[in-house]
Amino acid sequence: MRKKYIILAVIALLVGVLALSACNHSSEKDDSIAVINEKDNEKGTNENEVKDILKDTVSDTVYNTLQPTATPVAEIKIVAVGDILLGRGVGMRLKSGNKDYIYPFLEVKDILKKGDVVFCNLEESITDSTHSLTGIKDGGKYVLKNDVEAIEGLKFAGFNLMNLANNHILDYYERGLFDTMEILDKNGIKYAGAGKNIEEAKKPAIMEVKGMKVGMLAYTDMAEVVYKGNPNYKFAAGQDKPGVAPRPLKFDDSIKKDIEQVRDEVDILIVSLHWGVEESFEVLPEQREFAYSLLDNGVDVILGHHPHQFQGIEIYNGKPIIYSMGNFIFDQNDPENQESFIITMDYKGNKLVGLEAIPVRTIGKIQVVPQKGNEAKPILEREKNLCNKLDTSCFIKDDKLYFELGNDGNLR
Repeated sequence: MRKKYIILAVIALLVGVLALSACNHSSEKDDSIAVINEKDNEKGTNENEVKDILKDTVSDTVYNTLQPTATPVAEIKIVAVGDILLGRGVGMRLKSGNKDYIYPFLEVKDILKKGDVVFCNLEESITDSTHSLTGIKDGGKYVLKNDVEAIEGLKFAGFNLMNLANNHILDYYERGLFDTMEILDKNGIKYAGAGKNIEEAKKPAIMEVKGMKVGMLAYTDMAEVVYKGNPNYKFAAGQDKPGVAPRPLKFDDSIKKDIEQVRDEVDILIVSLHWGVEESFEVLPEQREFAYSLLDNGVDVILGHHPHQFQGIEIYNGKPIIYSMGNFIFDQNDPENQESFIITMDYKGNKLVGLEAIPVRTIGKIQVVPQKGNEAKPILEREKNLCNKLDTSCFIKDDKLYFELGNDGNLR
């Protein structure tokens, strides 16, 4: 570094000599040269001294031009939404109305595409397979899938990061999962939470945007449930078995190891969790405890889903826990299953500096529409109350929910 400033001083000196000569300040120039030469000959030249001499020797304009500039801090935006279903009732209504898979996202695409990272929970596989688990009418489960053409809508909306760790991604067995992974890979969409074995299912998705790396790990509850089918099937991945990454009931060394292996590789680390009480706004004490352990061990943000209703948001030590993002687009009947938020998180470097929630509603079970005025008010008020119950402050302005910065510059 010392040599660097000496070289700068010499360059600046030459510029200064020319400028000073033009102004007939030759005597001042000679004095300056003598001073710098004297300093350069000292064995222990001090960088700050050289900089002071340099500044005294040349004009402010020349000095400022020659100074090394700091690298600007990258600013990125993460946009996140909840469960996406483009099959079953949604797909049926789109087809009967002669609408394509782009239609559901026409009213929200401009909001979504502001994100550098755009996340969703893909609640079902993308496949043309017809071999599925047993349906609900025959004593099985709700069986879900997207048509292959649905990928066009997801691409149009700008989604580039997806959770696959859920209780529907293998409704069409391994074929449905593999088809989904292949389609997402072909379209450059990152995903985590499922794979050809447990190692792949627990592998983080890593995206590089604006010189920063964003990583995501994903886990699900219900991985150990055995579902009725031909054959019966359990979703949990194994050493040689495709499936999803199970969430441990309590924070343990296995998930701590997963975090440690990726933490130094990324600037921002997300954990996606398919968990919680279905059809409820209740956040369980054990969920909060688990979330705190994740954040205390290096995770930056938690994105939750599965309850199909948007639960409260908690800010813990400046980091957000979104316990459930509800349905983004789904075909359920309850009005509370049709209401949700688009979450936007602004980062400067790896520091979260802003978080907003934009209320949306699924209209006619086929299109997501931002809510304004009287339509937005009850959704916003309910969410504000849910956040307050989690000791988190927020306020309503311009049909959005904003989260407050504390005196330390962190969200609270």
